[in-house]
Amino acid sequence: MSIVKSLYQKNKNFIGYFIAALGGVIVQYLIGTTLLVNHLRWDTVNAFWVGYIVSIPVGFLLTKLLAFNARRSGQTTREIIKYLITIIISGCITVYGSDASIKILMKWIGPNEITLPIVNYTFRPAGTLGHFMGMGFSFIFNFIVHKRFTFHETGLWQKFLKALGTKN
Repeated sequence: MSIVKSLYQKNKNFIGYFIAALGGVIVQYLIGTTLLVNHLRWDTVNAFWVGYIVSIPVGFLLTKLLAFNARRSGQTTREIIKYLITIIISGCITVYGSDASIKILMKWIGPNEITLPIVNYTFRPAGTLGHFMGMGFSFIFNFIVHKRFTFHETGLWQKFLKALGTKN
C-alpha cells in the first residue's frame, strides 16, 4: 500500500471533516466578514452569528456525507439533535473566540487595511485573521465532539428516550 493511501486510510475522518468544515468556513466568511462586516458595516459579533447560523446546514450535510462514516447511518434525526447541541457551544467558540482574537490582533498589528489589487477588495488583516482563529478553535472542538458524540453511538439517546418514557 502506498504511503499516501495509508495516510488517507488512517486520517479519512479528519480529511473528510476538514473538507466539510471548509464549506462552512467559506459560507461563514462570505456572509459574516465579507458581506455583513465589510460591506454593510455590522458589528463583528452579530455578523459572525449570522454567518455561523447560515453555515449550519452546509456543515451538517457535508459532515454527514464526507466524515465519520455517517452517510447511511439511519440515525439522521438523532444526529441532527446531537449536532444542534454541539453547535450551540461551537457557535460561542466561533463568535466570541473570533471577537477576542480580533481585539488582541488589533492591539498587536493595528487596524490597518489592505487592498487586493486585481479585485479591489479592501480588508483588515487583524479582522480576517481573528475570524479564522475563532473558526479554527471551533474546528478543533467540533472534530472531537462530532467524532465522539454526534456521529457516534454513545447510548445517551436511549437513556434520554427511556427518561421520557418513550420507546425507540
